[in-house]
Amino acid sequence: MQKLRQGDYAGAAASARKVINDTYPSETLRRVEAEALMTQGKYNEAYTALRNDTATDSTSIRLLLLLRQACLYTGKAREAQQALTDVKDILNILDTRQQNPPGQRPAVLLDDMGEASLLKIGAQKLDPKQLLQQYFMPGEQSTPPIRDAFLDAGQLGLDKHDYRLASKSFGDGLKAFPGDADMLAGLAAAFRPDDREKFADYAKQALAANPRHIPTLLMLADNLIDAESFDQARDALQKILAINPHEQNALALQAVIAYLHNQPDQGEAYRTQALSTWNKNPQVDYLIGRKLSENYRFELGAKFQHQALENDSDFTPAKVQLAQDLLRLGREDEGWKLAADAHQDDGYDVEAFNLVTLHDEISQYTTISKDNFNLCMEPTEARVYGARVLDLLNQARSVVPKKYGLDLSIPVLVEVFPNSADFSVRTFGMPDIGEFLGVTFGPVVTINSPSTHESNWEDVVWHEFTHVVTLTLTHNQMPRWLSEGISVYEEHQARPEWGQLMSADDCERILSGKMQPISSMSAAFLQAKTMRDTQFAYFESMLVVQYFNEKYGLDHVKALLQALGRGEGMNDALAQNFAPVTQLDEDFVKYAQEQAQKFAKGWTFHRPDQPGDDTPANLTGAAVAAPALVTAADPHDFYARMKQVTALMDHEEWAKARDQIKEINATGLYLPGEENLYLLLADVSTKLNDAAEEKSALTFVAEHEGDSLPAVSRLQEIAQKEKDWPAVARWSQAAVAIHPMGPIGWRGLLDASEQLHDNAHGIEAGLALLELQQQDLASLHYRVAKLMQPTDTAGARRQVLQALEEAPRFRDAYTLLAALPSSDISAPATPTADKTTASPTAPQP
Repeated sequence: MQKLRQGDYAGAAASARKVINDTYPSETLRRVEAEALMTQGKYNEAYTALRNDTATDSTSIRLLLLLRQACLYTGKAREAQQALTDVKDILNILDTRQQNPPGQRPAVLLDDMGEASLLKIGAQKLDPKQLLQQYFMPGEQSTPPIRDAFLDAGQLGLDKHDYRLASKSFGDGLKAFPGDADMLAGLAAAFRPDDREKFADYAKQALAANPRHIPTLLMLADNLIDAESFDQARDALQKILAINPHEQNALALQAVIAYLHNQPDQGEAYRTQALSTWNKNPQVDYLIGRKLSENYRFELGAKFQHQALENDSDFTPAKVQLAQDLLRLGREDEGWKLAADAHQDDGYDVEAFNLVTLHDEISQYTTISKDNFNLCMEPTEARVYGARVLDLLNQARSVVPKKYGLDLSIPVLVEVFPNSADFSVRTFGMPDIGEFLGVTFGPVVTINSPSTHESNWEDVVWHEFTHVVTLTLTHNQMPRWLSEGISVYEEHQARPEWGQLMSADDCERILSGKMQPISSMSAAFLQAKTMRDTQFAYFESMLVVQYFNEKYGLDHVKALLQALGRGEGMNDALAQNFAPVTQLDEDFVKYAQEQAQKFAKGWTFHRPDQPGDDTPANLTGAAVAAPALVTAADPHDFYARMKQVTALMDHEEWAKARDQIKEINATGLYLPGEENLYLLLADVSTKLNDAAEEKSALTFVAEHEGDSLPAVSRLQEIAQKEKDWPAVARWSQAAVAIHPMGPIGWRGLLDASEQLHDNAHGIEAGLALLELQQQDLASLHYRVAKLMQPTDTAGARRQVLQALEEAPRFRDAYTLLAALPSSDISAPATPTADKTTASPTAPQP
């Protein structure tokens, strides 16, 4: 057993066989031999041994299940089915026996019965909770504990996408069996979807326990493919194939690499090789298709899921994945139907359940269409700002495709989710996966509603639509970093306040050498452990695109995308249109460092709250003292200077604090986000009653950052006090672009539009306010009616009648109604004047 767990598979098989021949052929020894042989791909030998074993012991569920597996890998489908039938007979006998009732059965037997139940043997369909409580928990709690019980419970969690259950089961198993490679690999798999750091740590521990552990090597190869580290992935797969040259999953991943390199003949050869043993195994096509879809090759991925279902029409994972693929391709009807079928087949698959539940929610949404865009939104949000989304999409369509030489005629579906969990399910199949504002699959875009976060939704829409363009141009054959880099770059090209500005953290990373070279840029996203890491991955990707445009020009960028669309490899396309990758890596580092030095303006940054940092970034090129020697008096250390500013503010020495801030700002340094000194300057100026300085500082912020709601809200307030109506309109529009489901921006826009005679925007704002608030409705209806009066008599009449419904004694509303052209709609009778209620200007309740 120890040899098997440590990876000496040949030694384990030989030792087990010797003991079987010399002493007693126990079930444990037979399992060790069979598992060791099958791990090496010696399926015929395993079949022969198991056939003999089960002939002498036909009551062992575990041995029969292993025999079934050996039969499948040796092309003996009928015998495999017979093995299942034999297991079913054993289960039926156990269920009908009066002696040895379920509560008195040995834990080992219960666990074996649970393992059989996972294959849907028997008439009773048990849910995961029943399986755990009835079959696996007794083994976990027995003395001594049953190792298989933890592994089976954990695998159940993985199969059902219940990663909490999986991590608990494997974690409990690791406590009972310290250093067990299978438990460690199970934990790695459980944490892989949402905690890459734990995934890497447990995978490393698993390989320390067993350097030849195939499940762990497969996960690592899978991960390396995601990072586009294909050479390293091939090395990991070769280690597996050296152990088992027939390992189906390893060969399937070899096929994935070939397909991603647009080598379909080689991909099909690997697939054929993978299926040369168990030729109807749906897992092979499912794995190939899933990995292709994870790399945005949804059409090809869907093809493989269809093939998987041809081999096994009940294979739920392929149904769920195909449903996801179809939904991402915009084939909504097919996708939702298949998700429902998958849920019908397995009511306990979490992804299928999530999709079916989401479909029920989305069915309540409103879909509005315009010029090849279909926009799906929650009804209230659609009424408030849906038209704005469509207008912005069409504006983006008039700019971005033309810039990149694309005639975009395909319909595009955009879905906006007011619930982040729903967005995550639609996008990833599971709730609470990462912190994404939007995701684009090609013709389908999913977006987190601005009601779920504080950022500029217009910027997000432009970013995601740019993905539609680049993915369409390349037929989804481009690395993530390039697509993200172009989208972030195009944000800033569209409007100066959009996009991602360099931060102190970005600057420090660049100048301290914490960058990914262009040749491995995709790893920046995969290896990100914190939100800062992810933000830097976006920024660095944008910086590469900026470098390409500045040094080589847009035509070369377009040629790069066209080359990728033809199926050329990334490195070849880079070399053909720019320079060899090694030279690009070197030149880009120099470019990025130059940009960082320009940004820093002679400052050094060292965060005092970051233990474990190396020396501070050298932002000037001169020698920098060690962190311990940096004092608050250092005039070039930003955070030391900020410590002085904070101290002055704490002591309410506002004038001195303002002078310090202005001295720093005078160097040209601009930090976005929480470290923005201009926001701090505005705050200090307020304390000093310096309205002009406050307004100037806030304007500078709003012109650089399109998502600073505090800045634009305060600017709107200042403009309203000054009755500067063009400024009110400007900052109200900016507020709506950040928080459209809040009334402040719309109210300011309504006020400004009335003063500026901008009826169209005034009507839009008034109607939005009517959706968003439940007070002052009569006045709002009246104001909208006034704005509609010149161009929409019917609409104006409808609004004024609604005003009168809210306030029957609203005199101005009657006056407006009388001024409208006659209609067959009868007006309500004018009430008798009442001095206490009749106001010439405002409605009365």
